[in-house]
Amino acid sequence: MRRWAPGWPEALKARAARYALERSLGPFLEERLRLEQLSLDLRGGTGTLRHLRLRAAAVDELLAAAGAPLELREGCVGSVTVSVPWAALGTEPCGLRLCGLRLALGPRE
Repeated sequence: MRRWAPGWPEALKARAARYALERSLGPFLEERLRLEQLSLDLRGGTGTLRHLRLRAAAVDELLAAAGAPLELREGCVGSVTVSVPWAALGTEPCGLRLCGLRLALGPRE
């Protein structure tokens, strides 16, 4: 198996990962991701984000589009861990683990 970005310093890999995550998750987060919130083990196929505050309005737009009878008023995630089985990509499932998910929901008006 080939190493991802051989020769790249770990700090540069973390910044590249943060950039990619901000492009996809940024609209749903209250604050910009900080490097301290991100831990990566690309070789082992895991990455974790910690202490995320959700932007309620952005998440609620998705709920409304799905026809949910509830609206999100506030939310946060303690940690999200993703595991990717590089050696068996395509045959083994990727894993996603959420810890400390707290949502304040109310009836949609």
